[in-house]
Order: sequence, then C-alpha cells, then structure tokens
Amino acid sequence: RNQRFEYDVNRTQSDLGRPSIDLVLSTHSASTSLLVDRYNDIELEFGLMGRYQDNFADPATGVRRLIPDYERYEAGAFAALEWEVKPSWILDAGARFDYSRIDARKFYRTSRWIERGYDEEFADLVIEDLGTQLLVNPVLDFNNLSATAGVSYTPGGAWKWSTNLSMAQRAPNPSELFSEGLHHSAARIELGDLRIDKETAFKASLNALYEKNGLEVEFTPYINRIADFILLEPTGVEFSIRGAFPVWSYRQTDALLRGFDLNVRNQWVSSLRSEHQFALVKGTDLDQDQALINMPPANFRNIVVFTKPEWNSFEFGVESQYVFRQNEFPENIEVFSPEQGEEVLLEINTPPPAYHLMHLNAAMQFEGIAGADLEVSLRVQNLFNTRYRDYLDRLRYFADNPGQNLILNLRLNY
Repeated sequence: RNQRFEYDVNRTQSDLGRPSIDLVLSTHSASTSLLVDRYNDIELEFGLMGRYQDNFADPATGVRRLIPDYERYEAGAFAALEWEVKPSWILDAGARFDYSRIDARKFYRTSRWIERGYDEEFADLVIEDLGTQLLVNPVLDFNNLSATAGVSYTPGGAWKWSTNLSMAQRAPNPSELFSEGLHHSAARIELGDLRIDKETAFKASLNALYEKNGLEVEFTPYINRIADFILLEPTGVEFSIRGAFPVWSYRQTDALLRGFDLNVRNQWVSSLRSEHQFALVKGTDLDQDQALINMPPANFRNIVVFTKPEWNSFEFGVESQYVFRQNEFPENIEVFSPEQGEEVLLEINTPPPAYHLMHLNAAMQFEGIAGADLEVSLRVQNLFNTRYRDYLDRLRYFADNPGQNLILNLRLNY
C-alpha cells in the first residue's frame, strides 16, 4: 500500500494541510518458480506471476487528478535454460510472456479531449458527458513477449567472453497513457496519450573480461534498437492564474541507443586497491533525426581504498566522480511570451555544465561490545560542497543538487 501526497501553496484557510494530490496504490502479487537441476549439464527454470493493482485518487483534495482511478491486472510466465555444452562453453536462453489489462475511469476536460482529437478516435469510451468534462472508461489490453539467448566462452587463462541477443516488449504505464494536469512535485503540466502502444526493443551486447594477478578489466559494448520508444519531452507552455507552467507530453518514436561500459579493478597490494568506471551512451530519435532527450552524459568514477584488517577491519576510501556535460540534446522550443508579445526561445533542453565531486568513506568493526558486533561507517558526499546540477534531475531548473552531506551509520550485529 503506497500512499503519495504532493503539496502546493495553500490559497485559503480551509486548504491548510490538505495535499493537492493524494494517491493510494495497492498492489497484490503472487509468484512461483520451479528449478530443475537433475541433469548434469542442463538447468531449467519455469515461473508464473500474477498481480492486481488498484489506484485511487482522492477527490477530496479539490484539485484535478493527475493520475485517474484504475485497476490493473497482470499475468506472466517464463522459462529459462542454462546448458553447459562443454566446460568452456555455456549457453543460456529464456522466454517470457506477459499479459496486462488496464481498466481506468478518467475525467477529461472537453476542450482537451477535442484538442487532442480523441472525440473522433475514442468517442465510444465516453460514458458520461458533463458539459465541460467527460467521464471516459478506457479498457486497454497488452500482450508482451520477451526472449533472450546468449553464450559465454572461457578458453582458459585470463579471458572470458560472452555475448547476448535479446528482444523485449514493455506495455505503457498509466502515467504515460492518462497524465493530464499539473505534476506538483515537478512544477510542470504533463500530458499522456491514449494512443501510446507497447515498446519493442532489440539489443545486442558483448562482454570481455580479463582477470590476472589482481587486475580485472571488463568491457561491455552494446546497441539497442527500440521501436515505439516512449519519451517525455517539453512541447510548450500553458498560462493560468497560478502562473506559467511548461507542458511536457508523452510520445513514441523509433530510437537507437549505443554505448559501452568499462570497469577496471586492481589489487595493487594486499591493503590497497583501486576501481575505475567509465560509461558512455548515445541516443538518437530516428523519426526526428535528432538526439534523444534525457540521455545520461558520459561519466568517470574512480575509487582508491586502503584496508587494514588487523585495525578492527579498518577501511578508508576516496572517490572521485566526474560527469561530463551532455552535448547531444534535442533542440529547444519556442513559446509565446505575453510580456514580450512574441515568440521567444525557451532553453529548457539545454544541459547544465560538467561537474566534479569528491566523496570519502571510512569504516571499522568492533567485536564483543555488549554481546554484539558494532560496525561504524562514515560517508561524506560532495566533500568540497560543489555547486552542480544534474542533467537527469527534473528539478534542476529550480535549484542546485544537494551540497555536502555527512552520513554516520552505526550497526549492531547480535
């Protein structure tokens, strides 16, 4: 049972303490699986899953519901195989089928219903016409199939190779279908689309792992082609007595993602190790022939850790995190400015600058204190209190990300 509140400025005395959004999502799940390992070289696994969700948006808030009341029914089944063809060759494969039904009841503004062309395409969904509002009952069914196959090869020595091909389908969630109104926590108007269908992704990846004398290097390039990729992007501005809010709309496109992950770990001596990670991904909107919105920028992560087990398992680490500026992003949009009386460029897609953060970690363990073992750890995030904004943070338009943060953790094991 997940209850979510979102608040806004209280306009009247009677509104004090009352949330603008009050959602209660109740989820009931059941699953079972069977593992068959009676065969020497083959391991099989089968599973079933069932889920029921009920979302209730309390009308007592007096504010238009961002997400409507809905019921969601899901059922799934999967089968997986792992086959050791030879000691150096392992084959794995799997398939999964998922069924999903969403039964929703939603009020649409009549003007919005007509504006989006729903009056012609979804007229049969209207169950009550209230003049300025329409009550509609969309019942949507989705059948999704996923499959994967891979092979790993360990020739002996330091190298291990593996490759994987997969296909996966994902049904849209209710927010992508039904959102209509002000999302208070993000300070923007979000618009879903009843026409949105499932995504279908085809992915190929390669993994190369080298391990020798304390050195571990792992390189994973991949490419992912997604048909009907669902994205959320800024499309305009709406003005009200509460002010101007950017409008973000869901749409689908064909997308191409490609990138790689690189991980290096080295145990220099028994008490000193280092870890290094680099990740890069590029996304292209194939329909618009432009960069995809909200693709994570390239980033480096480097850690040096000193350990001394005889000093009460003492451990001390220094972490460096560098995030590049995202230089590939969709074009900004033009909106009408009542103040200037003309179209102006809204630089809502322009990413923030690159940033570099430092973190510290320290930990010790003390045995036999009051019959328990005590673990003490201290983490200092953003050590130098650097001001920065994360490109993927939807609140970056309004405030910096958190500054220096100290976390002291005490844990008793008894």
